[in-house]
Formats: sequence, C-alpha cells, structure tokens
Amino acid sequence: MLRNRLGFTLVEAIVVMLILAVVASIAVPRALNPSPQRQVDLAARALTRDLELLRMRTISAKRRVRVRVNVSQGFYTAFMDTTAARLGTISETAAEVRQSSLLTRGGHEGVPGVNLPKKVEFGTGVASSGPPGYGATGPVLLVNGDYVEFDSHGMVDPAGTGGIIYLTHEDDPTAVAAVTITGASAFRSWRYRGGSWVR
Repeated sequence: MLRNRLGFTLVEAIVVMLILAVVASIAVPRALNPSPQRQVDLAARALTRDLELLRMRTISAKRRVRVRVNVSQGFYTAFMDTTAARLGTISETAAEVRQSSLLTRGGHEGVPGVNLPKKVEFGTGVASSGPPGYGATGPVLLVNGDYVEFDSHGMVDPAGTGGIIYLTHEDDPTAVAAVTITGASAFRSWRYRGGSWVR
C-alpha cells in the first residue's frame, strides 16, 4: 500500500535551511557593501533620473529650472523660478528649492538638494577621454559652467547646448561614470570599463 506523503521531514527542512544560509552568507555582504564601480554607477543613474524628473517638472510647471553642481561639496540642487509672473528669474535661494520641492533628499549649508553617496565624488578618475563627443578635462563640463538650465518648455538653455558630469570613487580611480546632457535635453549614463565607455 502506497502512503500519501505530505510535508517535509526534519532532515529535509534542515538541508534546505543550510543551503539558504550559505546563499545568504555570500549574497548579503555583497548587497550591503557594493563595489566602488557599483556605487559610482548607481550615483550616475540617480543623477540621470533626477535630471529627467526635473525636466518633466519644468514642462509641467512651465517654469525655468537651474540645476547647480557643487563639485567641492559633492552636492547638487535645483532652483525653480517661483515668481508669480513666471519671469524666468532664478536667484538661487533655499526658498526657491523649498517652494518648488525639488531635490530635497539631502542638503548642504541649509540648501536642500542631493548629496553624493559616501566616497563618490565629482571627478574623472583615470578616464583621459570622455564618451564619444565629450572631453574629460574636468569633473563638470557644462556650457554654463557648473550648472545646466532648462527653459519653461524643458529645453536646455542656451538652445542646443549640453555637457557632461563625471563621477568617480575616492578609493578607486578606475571606477568612473558620466552623465551626458545633449542639446535636445536627453540624458545618458555611461560607465568607464577597461579604457572605453559603455552605456
């Protein structure tokens, strides 16, 4: 007579738990301590997403937005024209950031914004050249210096301009990523691998 067996024996349950413990002991430290390259890649993707969201916010609010990069502090923020008449005036005050609720996940000296992750900084690391069409002579190469500005239609201003922002890791200069901004207001994240740039 065949017995209908439901459930697990104690030995089977212990074997499964041991296998799960071995997998967890390998996976958890990696998840908690990402490599320098992974940290830089994630920071570049976050910056790309922020730029895309700011551009969409510019379009929906029909207001000018300026994204300012503070290289020495590892920080960036966005200011929006908050004048009632939408004059396109940006005075770069903390109040402009607070009123528009843009990039408020961190801050520096009372100005809301985004702080780069620990040990990630603006810089080119070992990259001697940039992604196709871009140089690598400094950490932030934007037409306006250290900021990019969107007009009320979401286009980069001055029209047709753009630039690039580089990120690296202070412990590993080979960990380099970049965010390109085209004149058509498109943003791309790049990773530097073995002397060449990949998306």
